[in-house]
Amino acid sequence: MKTILIAHNYSETSFSAMSFHFAHHLANLGHKVVFISHKPYFSEKQIIKTEKGEINLFSWSSEDRPTSFSDFIWFYKIYKQYKPDLVIGHFVGSNISILVSKILSFGRVKTFEYYHTLSDQILTDLKKVSLKQKLFFFRKRIFYKLFCDQLVCPSQLAKEDLELFFGVTNSFVLLNPMTDRFTEKKTLSKDSITISFLGRFDPSKGIIDLIEAFLKYKDKNPSSKIILNIAGAGRQAAEIEKLAKKSEAIQFIGFLEYDKIDSYLNNANFTIIPSKFDNLPTVGLESLMNQTPLLISNNTGLTHYLVDGKDCFKFDPTVESMMDLFKKVEDNFDCYTQMSTEARASFIDKFSIQRYNENFSNKIL
Repeated sequence: MKTILIAHNYSETSFSAMSFHFAHHLANLGHKVVFISHKPYFSEKQIIKTEKGEINLFSWSSEDRPTSFSDFIWFYKIYKQYKPDLVIGHFVGSNISILVSKILSFGRVKTFEYYHTLSDQILTDLKKVSLKQKLFFFRKRIFYKLFCDQLVCPSQLAKEDLELFFGVTNSFVLLNPMTDRFTEKKTLSKDSITISFLGRFDPSKGIIDLIEAFLKYKDKNPSSKIILNIAGAGRQAAEIEKLAKKSEAIQFIGFLEYDKIDSYLNNANFTIIPSKFDNLPTVGLESLMNQTPLLISNNTGLTHYLVDGKDCFKFDPTVESMMDLFKKVEDNFDCYTQMSTEARASFIDKFSIQRYNENFSNKIL
């Protein structure tokens, strides 16, 4: 049996749930799991026993991002105590855990780093690339090549982006899963067609173009039955809220607590993802899980795992393409019930926790 260290969030919320459930899966196979949680924060060590193994649960030395010298010293002690055979890293916590483990083991530890965010998405949201950002990209390139045995890509698009932008080829595709919280699809009114957006209000998400396309479509089609909901938060919030006020058919909701997400998505006929660049957007998985078909940009990694006209309608993230999309939705709304059923089927087939656990453990063990 192996000792496996995971640096992520020990939470069943959103896509962090994949690490939560994978830790329990590994422990149930008889392995010892060392889990370092950034959020939630645990002030004291906890040991979670399973039938065949255990999870040793910690948090970093402080509640801040683990980047300080004290975090290095703290992790050094953790490594010396447990001497993991494998390390799986997500986001900032992976820097210390993978780097220190590789050095102290003289390269023997197998390390797996997640590649969550596309380079084009980062560049779009930054608008201007500073010298500091260029140095960050260079540092990441070195880190990936020297200290990571494998990069885990949540989509084929992420794998291609990683190879093109960082010149890294030691990667494989593993689709992110989502906890299945579905109970039943709510019966929706036939008097309107509800399209809902949920996500960060950042340039890469394409929300400004989405609203502009909707306003133009409504001007040309005043009898349209489409209603647009906008929920989320981010730096473009004020601009988006101002634009939304131009039409009574747009409901600006703003920030949405996580425990309200399922109801929000379930109450929509479609969830729209107008991203200019995106990897495997979590809201897309949550929508499919809630039996709500997607309207999805061709510039997302998730698009490649769906079938146009079956579980989604695909479009280019431009104003003109989105106007055509709205017409397509209304002209083909008689297909909605079947698309809803197919959306749920796609979730079960491709994005379940069980499938993820089996695929990942078979890859790394």
